Amino acid sequence: MNFPSTADIIIVGGGVIGVSLAFHLTRLQAGKIVLLERKHLAAGATGKSSGLVRMHYDNPLEAELALKSLPTFQHFDELIGGDCGFVSTGFIRTAKPHNVERLRANVAMLQTLGVPTELITGDDVRTLAGYLRSDDIPLAAYEAPSGYADPYLTTTGLAQAARRQGAIIRQNTEVTGIDVVGGQVRGVHTSAGDIAAPIVVNAAGPWGGLVAQQAGISIDIDVVYHQVAMVETPPQLPSPHITLIDRENSIYLRPETGGLTLFGGSNSGENRILSTDEMDSYSDSIQPQLRNKLLERLCNRIEVMETAPIRKGHAGIYGRSRDGHALLGPIPGIEGFYLAVGFSGHGFKEAPAVGQAMAELIMYGEARVVDISPLRPTRFAEGQPYQGSHPYL
Repeated sequence: MNFPSTADIIIVGGGVIGVSLAFHLTRLQAGKIVLLERKHLAAGATGKSSGLVRMHYDNPLEAELALKSLPTFQHFDELIGGDCGFVSTGFIRTAKPHNVERLRANVAMLQTLGVPTELITGDDVRTLAGYLRSDDIPLAAYEAPSGYADPYLTTTGLAQAARRQGAIIRQNTEVTGIDVVGGQVRGVHTSAGDIAAPIVVNAAGPWGGLVAQQAGISIDIDVVYHQVAMVETPPQLPSPHITLIDRENSIYLRPETGGLTLFGGSNSGENRILSTDEMDSYSDSIQPQLRNKLLERLCNRIEVMETAPIRKGHAGIYGRSRDGHALLGPIPGIEGFYLAVGFSGHGFKEAPAVGQAMAELIMYGEARVVDISPLRPTRFAEGQPYQGSHPYL
């Protein structure tokens, strides 16, 4: 295929957000869509995502994005085509004792949105998943339909669907510059040639700050280094076992293909911030010291995990904004330049609805599936960072 010299819309980044946007733009017949990925699809944060699919948030906007995304995972073959690896395991979210009332308030908020969630007691946890230690759980939230999906399969499935609808996806093509003239995007420079276009969307994940710099702007995104481990699931556990975010032990876990259990830490203090120079040179192996800490916490919740052989682990990076929520929308002063970055580790489960919302914003001037205006990139300069009414402390 010849390298495209023009496009109506260019998307920079081949993670799940970028390909979801490409899919929804082509579905809306937005013209010639070109997606550029410097390596291969899902090579960055998406490929190392833990893949949880759940809707529990302490704010309505992200909960609604996750809720509107769930049907795509549940009916992927029908809506997109192919298999995204979705498994409905049920999902439990615990809270530390001082956050129990916040948990109550957030479950009530989620229920008003239509999220299928309910409050459960430690006795209920014992009934749902007797292998979980539950004597220290006064109250938890439970979502019966939630679970996990395969980030790579989800991304490539969306990409294939976007291609079938006319999108051009070029891998191994690095964007080296963004052409801005008189406050208007004119296109991009790449390792394979220049492409002229009036609209460019920065969906470059952790590299979003570097891509923004190419357009002459600075955005506040930290690059977070996160590690996960896997063990063989003991035969005493059902297959699949439940998916869990355990705030008391600062850990999350879910089943993994091949009879494994994937688990990672939810203690932000263990997630190191990388410098720009480290972004392409970090170790993708889990550090043994942290792996052992995580394993100890896992055993605190599931005692039989003490018998589980350690199989492997890995590390990846994601972009985190100042308030922990994505930057979605246009940048004032550069007509035609949009951001869809800074998802702070939440992007995968929200990607189907985010792609639709951004496509609607570009095409119609407003997002219709979910109002994403509270996540506009200008909110920090306006003194309006986004936060739910009952944030967990």
